[in-house]
Amino acid sequence: MEEKLLDFIRNEFLEDPETELNAATKLISAGLIDSFSLVSLQVFIAKEFGKNIPAPKITAETFDTVNKMIEVINKF
Repeated sequence: MEEKLLDFIRNEFLEDPETELNAATKLISAGLIDSFSLVSLQVFIAKEFGKNIPAPKITAETFDTVNKMIEVINKF
């Protein structure tokens, strides 16, 4: 799950796919992705993992790192 999320973020949102990125990298608070990217992430998670995360659970705080995303995904 971690690698799939990291690959998706690298390919869809980062200008330079070679940017250093790991599961603890701050994404939104560091400006690597913006809040509009959360909708794309929500759709990707639903398709890739079969998890429908309610919109109120997807925030800049809960989706700031891949580790935090995985925590939320695992609750559903």
